[in-house]
Amino acid sequence: MRARVTMPFRDKYTNIIYGKGQVIEVTKERYEELSSTALGSFVEAIERLPAPAQEPTPEPKEETKKPATKPKKRKK
Repeated sequence: MRARVTMPFRDKYTNIIYGKGQVIEVTKERYEELSSTALGSFVEAIERLPAPAQEPTPEPKEETKKPATKPKKRKK
């Protein structure tokens, strides 16, 4: 799950320092741990937005290929 850091902290498992406003990927268990500390919540959940619908791309037109011709030899 994705979470936004609300208060700077150092991750006790990875020793990475996260700053306020940073978006991080955490497991649900780790999110529960970070949001229920004695110092207050370090993170807030971010709702996953549905992927924007993509417009169907038009299929490229088939190009007619010219038959391959041998390059002409140069005269010396």
